[in-house]
Amino acid sequence: MHVTLLGTMGWMPSDHRETTCFACRLGESLFVFDAGTGLRRLLAEEQQDLLTGARDIHLFLSHFHLDHTCGLAYLSGVLPGQPVTIHAPGAGITGLNPETVVAGLLRKPYNPTNWEDLAHLRVEPLVTGVNHVAGHDVRVRPQKHSDTSVAFRVDDDLVIATDTAADPATAEFAAGASLLLHEAWYWAADPHLPALPAGLRTGTVAHSEAGAVAGLAATADVGRLVLVHLNPLSRESSFAAMHAAAAQVFPRSELHADGTTLATNPRV
Repeated sequence: MHVTLLGTMGWMPSDHRETTCFACRLGESLFVFDAGTGLRRLLAEEQQDLLTGARDIHLFLSHFHLDHTCGLAYLSGVLPGQPVTIHAPGAGITGLNPETVVAGLLRKPYNPTNWEDLAHLRVEPLVTGVNHVAGHDVRVRPQKHSDTSVAFRVDDDLVIATDTAADPATAEFAAGASLLLHEAWYWAADPHLPALPAGLRTGTVAHSEAGAVAGLAATADVGRLVLVHLNPLSRESSFAAMHAAAAQVFPRSELHADGTTLATNPRV
């Protein structure tokens, strides 16, 4: 499996990074995880191999916050007329009907077209545990966030955990996986952390500290850890320092630019 990082930023895009979106081609299926602004990168010439010959497209939403769903409005331009199955956390996870939520996002006056007129799109609820999608096992685990999010595990190759505090249960969920994409919102030794405005402190603790994430990766013995869902209030130099701190705990920690494609082979 190869995974392309279409967007590695959280909350707001920057000049260099789009908000969360990852894609991988699995035979004739295209799996896309989250619909942040990074979804637009599927239009880039260098990403056309992801789309060429894709017979079915599956878009997985970890939760419904706008930085993970705004790309739904791009689908008519990025994937014009193509059938897309949107897999979103079901009512048993969030207490919300996922089709009702998606329909609320894709309707006038927020969208030029109402959900009812987008016949090529459909919503499939995700359940906790194993979901069978296009011949693959997609495991789902609810996470603690300001609103419930979910982590994904695709077979034993890929685990994605974003918008969550560092949770020891994630290590069990990710155990032995080839590639772990885990959010890293801040690092404990960041010299700018004490100056964080009081209004943002609650949001910070709803996210993950990089050293703790690296500790989870070590416990899980994953092949590689890639830090994603980065904090847009930080600079690229801060991301590099955060990566260095994580690598002290788990040497196979990585930080990459948007557009990077990663193989899921665990160890070279």
